[in-house]
Amino acid sequence: MIKTLISLLFLPIRIFFQGMRILLWTIRKGNHFYLEIPSSFSYDKKSFLVRLLVSKEDSPFLVDFLLGLKALSMVPGLRKVSFQISNPEYGFGEIWNICQAIQVLNDKGIQTAGFCLGGGTKALLLLSFCKYRYTSSAAEFFPVLPSAEPYFFGGAAKKYGVGVEAYASGEFKAFGETFQRTSFSAPAKKNIESLLSDQKELLELGFRKTSGLDLKALEEPIIGAEKLKDLGFITEFLEEDEFEENYLFKNYKKESEDTKPEYKKLTPGGFRLYNKKKNFSILSRSLPTVVIIPVQGNILPDLGREEDFRSRQVSFRYYQEIFKEIKEDPKVSAVILEMNSPGGSALVSELLYREIKKLSEKKPVLTYVLNVAASGGYYLACGTKEIHGTPYSVVGSIGAVMLRFELKKLYDKFGIKKERIGFYPHRDILSEYGKLSPKSEQFLKKEVLRSRDVFYSRVTEARKKTFHELESKWGEGRVFLGDRFQKAGFLDSCSSLLDILQKLKTDLGAKKIDVQYLPGTYSWKDLVQDLKPGLQMTGFNLRSFPLSLLWKDRKEDPREILYLSEIATELSK
Repeated sequence: MIKTLISLLFLPIRIFFQGMRILLWTIRKGNHFYLEIPSSFSYDKKSFLVRLLVSKEDSPFLVDFLLGLKALSMVPGLRKVSFQISNPEYGFGEIWNICQAIQVLNDKGIQTAGFCLGGGTKALLLLSFCKYRYTSSAAEFFPVLPSAEPYFFGGAAKKYGVGVEAYASGEFKAFGETFQRTSFSAPAKKNIESLLSDQKELLELGFRKTSGLDLKALEEPIIGAEKLKDLGFITEFLEEDEFEENYLFKNYKKESEDTKPEYKKLTPGGFRLYNKKKNFSILSRSLPTVVIIPVQGNILPDLGREEDFRSRQVSFRYYQEIFKEIKEDPKVSAVILEMNSPGGSALVSELLYREIKKLSEKKPVLTYVLNVAASGGYYLACGTKEIHGTPYSVVGSIGAVMLRFELKKLYDKFGIKKERIGFYPHRDILSEYGKLSPKSEQFLKKEVLRSRDVFYSRVTEARKKTFHELESKWGEGRVFLGDRFQKAGFLDSCSSLLDILQKLKTDLGAKKIDVQYLPGTYSWKDLVQDLKPGLQMTGFNLRSFPLSLLWKDRKEDPREILYLSEIATELSK
């Protein structure tokens, strides 16, 4: 109410500025936009001290970049977008989302062109979705197709007297095999081969539908630009500075100083101006807020009172506090958990599941699996109303496993002895010295099955499956890609993050929504921990933060990286 009154009070001034925007847009309106696709995205916010210590600028948030691409597709008169592509450092989940956004531009008749100087399979896939593809004649690419070469420490462990006991709820829950064996068991190997085969099929489909490139060409570890051009993948050779400096000219060629450009530049400032003009309304009203919470990393077994954020780790107290704050915030209408977790502690997974369920009782909570929601990651997702992901998302690993290291033979090599005093039944479980008694082994097996049964019950309740169906086909630690998991009913859809936001907007009955990304704060302690992995230090500064304005508007430099964050405050139709 107060916001509406203030907007009415300043209405004459606001109308004046809107008129100025309309006038300026007629002058600054362009039809060709140059954009660099970032090589990395941020999932936390650097503290002030870290920003002082590390001169490198923050990467954008993925959702900001995607929302910016969506807004770009709505600019009237836009004819072309030129993408500068660097070698991506992120996963196929981010790649697939960006590819879908580029495809939207293609479908709307907006020409897309990409330039890439080198990289791997992911860079080539981004380039493949562009209608016109350029590179230098000297460029080389280093693709790696889905494959695996895991380490096995069983032989070394045996040699040095290290025993590893694994108690798993299923033959596919193969984490312990890394430490026990010299190769995977037949069931575990078959599951991994199936996963890699599915990923290869997705890549083959992606290249074939866009550029027509045969995936067999990427079996060579080094592919030169000449071969890619012979295969019809590359449109033409350009040098990087030609693509950057001549993108307004036909075919990126400026024949002479008198050559007139074919396009008019749409600057980042002009793009921002258009969106301010487009989003103007007479009455300023509060919009429904959709909060996106990144859930990144291993689920820690820590239950201490520490509420600080830990970079790339999932701690109970931090997320408990975040969920509590959001649950009590009347401005938040819906929540998306951006999941990127391979799992971890079974206990903390159950506790966080319960916190998510409490939040779900107050407002809609969805999970979006960006790259991985395995084991405990999928456990958490089962506490939400819906689970969505990408075709490339690694999901499943439904089950439980427990490891115990037995070091008696190693100690013997160094003449170290331990004497058991006052031991009671099952006390040997807490010791690394000597084998377990049969009763203790049986106890651990029962405990693993108990954890599995609780996990199974969460999945069957959330996905409306039977225990038998889950165990026989989809449980026991099996891992799948999102595409296959969705067809079996364990994901609600394989959709882009933008599609999920659009769905929430429809569900909320809103024309626009306010999207807020709430990362934790990457502190100096996180920085030290990254530099010194042996130091056990935790992060601090638990604070959510509003979306920043990370626009760059260097008028004379076409190599701008437009982070598009301002557009993320409103998602228009």
